[in-house]
Amino acid sequence: MDAYDVMREWDRATGRQPRTVEEYDAEVPALLGERDYAEWKAGLEGRRKEAIVAGMKVWGLPIEPLGGFEVDAHIPTIERED
Repeated sequence: MDAYDVMREWDRATGRQPRTVEEYDAEVPALLGERDYAEWKAGLEGRRKEAIVAGMKVWGLPIEPLGGFEVDAHIPTIERED
């Protein structure tokens, strides 16, 4: 999944028709403020939290904390069967 796929999904999530690559390249950089657009897209593709959160804010999507749930505590391992 590349950065444009992520942006298309965010458009769909906000009820907007997905844009073209050219439209994203023309519109999104100004919305990111001081962030470098190319670095931000690389961050999306690298699944970096700060890039994802920044994008979700630009799109106006809710950012909710996951709370104290520890995934590793709920995955059985050889050392911990339960």
